[in-house]
Amino acid sequence: MENLQEQIDQICNDREHGSRWLVKAAVTLLRDLAKEPGASEEEQLCLLFRSAYHIAQARPAMAALASAMGNVMSVYEDGIQAIAGQAQTLLDEYETATTRIAEHAQTYLRGRLLTCSVSGTIVDAFVVNRERIEHVTLLEGRPRYEGREMARLLRQQGIAVTVITDAQADIFLPLCDVVVVGADSVLVNGDVLNKAGTALLAWAAHGRNIPLYVLCETLKISPHRWHEHDGTRIKENLALLEEKEPEEVWEQAPADIEVRNFYFDRTPYRLLQSVITEQGIMDRRAIREIAVKTRVNERLLAKMQRKG
Repeated sequence: MENLQEQIDQICNDREHGSRWLVKAAVTLLRDLAKEPGASEEEQLCLLFRSAYHIAQARPAMAALASAMGNVMSVYEDGIQAIAGQAQTLLDEYETATTRIAEHAQTYLRGRLLTCSVSGTIVDAFVVNRERIEHVTLLEGRPRYEGREMARLLRQQGIAVTVITDAQADIFLPLCDVVVVGADSVLVNGDVLNKAGTALLAWAAHGRNIPLYVLCETLKISPHRWHEHDGTRIKENLALLEEKEPEEVWEQAPADIEVRNFYFDRTPYRLLQSVITEQGIMDRRAIREIAVKTRVNERLLAKMQRKG
């Protein structure tokens, strides 16, 4: 496949799209790579594992990428064609996932909603239920202002929207019936990683007794934990939050001022009303069961990468 590394780098370095778009791009790349003629099966298998591992490691906060790569490569013992078939099956299932999520969530997607940043899953779910939705308030999603794109997408579908700065969330919460957000990862204990600002929004909603629902695909369920033991003490796993260039927050800031730029934050499970997936509402036990299976696939990727 020509320009394979360029395609991988484009997926790994993308900051314009949500994880749903990236998963489709990554799985499509593996499918097409598995169908590419020319190399021996052993060489092709090594290339597939190397590519899958690289993509799986690229975005720590986006569990769906690692889950998808592990899912596709889990059938490697059945041969290259089985990998191509597994990738296509995953793409087909992923294509209908948001419709099923929207159906499971329809009871809650009504009236005046508040959400943050951009999420393909949320857009699709809102569109399916737009007859029930009166209005959507959107947080802008600093530092890249993804909420503006979300507003355009919803407005094109005839949904009334208001865009506010992230800091105004608590002002507008009393005007909303529910908060609905996507997720980039659901950790093994049910905690959620999503666009930075989600946690503050969740705490504010909790304080005002406004329910918060998370809509996401089961691919986003991760075996990782927020608190980890490093041998001497328990610490927060900040690497999952993906710190990026400070210039995105403040270009040419004074040299004596520190600027930080984490893309994601962690919302504790106890602040969530429900996690709603294509399989329905997921409690902690169901989340853990999926996370354990995902861990097996992630370990396979790492093992085969070392062998390659």
